[in-house]
Amino acid sequence: MNVTLVYPCLRNFGGWNSLGKNREGCFILHGLPSIAACLEEKGHNVKLLDLRERHSWDDTYDWITRDNSMIYGIYMSTLDYHEAKTTAELIRKAKPNAKIIVGGPHPSVIPEVVAEDKVFDYVFAGEGEITFPDLVENPDKYPRIVHGEHPDLNKLPFEDREIFNMKKVLATKHIIFPSPFMNVISGRGCPHNCSFCKPGEDLIFGKFRMRSVDHLMGEIEMLEQKYQFNFLLIDDDLFTASTDYVYEWCDRYEKIKKPFSIQTRADWASRNIDALQRMKEVGLGWVRMGLESGNQRILNLMRKGVTVEQNVQAVENCHKIGLQVIANYMLGNPSETKAETLDTINMIKRLNIEWKSAAFYTPIVGTDLYDYCRAHKLLVSDDPAVLGTRTITEQPRLKGVDYDWIQRQMYGNYYRQRHFVRAVLNRYPVLAPLRKVASRLVK
Repeated sequence: MNVTLVYPCLRNFGGWNSLGKNREGCFILHGLPSIAACLEEKGHNVKLLDLRERHSWDDTYDWITRDNSMIYGIYMSTLDYHEAKTTAELIRKAKPNAKIIVGGPHPSVIPEVVAEDKVFDYVFAGEGEITFPDLVENPDKYPRIVHGEHPDLNKLPFEDREIFNMKKVLATKHIIFPSPFMNVISGRGCPHNCSFCKPGEDLIFGKFRMRSVDHLMGEIEMLEQKYQFNFLLIDDDLFTASTDYVYEWCDRYEKIKKPFSIQTRADWASRNIDALQRMKEVGLGWVRMGLESGNQRILNLMRKGVTVEQNVQAVENCHKIGLQVIANYMLGNPSETKAETLDTINMIKRLNIEWKSAAFYTPIVGTDLYDYCRAHKLLVSDDPAVLGTRTITEQPRLKGVDYDWIQRQMYGNYYRQRHFVRAVLNRYPVLAPLRKVASRLVK
């Protein structure tokens, strides 16, 4: 059976005709390649409609009319809700009898709401490796809203990354890491309870669990042989949930010893410098941490479970042994005062962090902090897809937050230069071709 999976992620990943041209294109989304491998294991033919390789909605429609599938599985994040729905509408227009199944984070969190859109035949909630292939083969035995069975991660085939255009993916230059770049994931979910993630993440993945070191290393060894990557990113929210696991993995990875990056928590990094040192010995170069805030009240509001002192100690531990740090942090949080915002900005400046990944807080549907914002009438829109990306942009997320003031505190003269350049470009459309060059100069 022919099955087409759909990746409609345009907003966060570069837009039309961007694959291979935008730095975000080097990241492989894990869900679709994993489901593709499970479908192929059962004898189905799988292809991918990646909107980043299309030029427009008209071009997308033409592609669909030429496609030989009658079953479509569409990935949907909250941010890409409208793009996913528009793609489904084009499929329905071109092929009235096709089966259209939508899954991913957004349907997993609020399946009943997504099911109100009749363009979708099935709304899939949760993980798809076991249940989705059965739905494809036996659609009549399932209700409109389908809840996926959680798989044993160690029994899954390795992801079929080839559904993506890997030539373009591998050629994409990451802003920090050398190419070719490869990303893997060792587990699913998270054992912690941050209010900006939970309980939505649990609705997607269920109980936190990790693959065995054997299974993870089997995939890494295969990827190294097939793609000869120069840098490995371990994508997990929390690779260091078990320190024993970290040491076991290091012993196995030592023979590959390619540079890599992991993500951890500040409380773990503040008290496990020996484990960080061991990872450095086998190739660790960059440590990503969600410091989130330099103010304890805001950390408590987030239910982060760390202290400001642990944030500081974690970064100092990394620097002490020669590791570079990517710090994720959020500004413009609900109820955050300007003094509390400055606590975060000043902490980041004091720590001399190598890569500062700032974000305005984005309310994510299905999380407790989103519900807090809704209850306190802070949301700028009832449509969660218009609340913006996690990066610093001028699109407001919450009422009452002075985003202009925050950016001035962060960027100073660079902020004024950027707005001056944008004003000139907007005033004189003939200068539009200079927009990309100018944006790099004042980034």
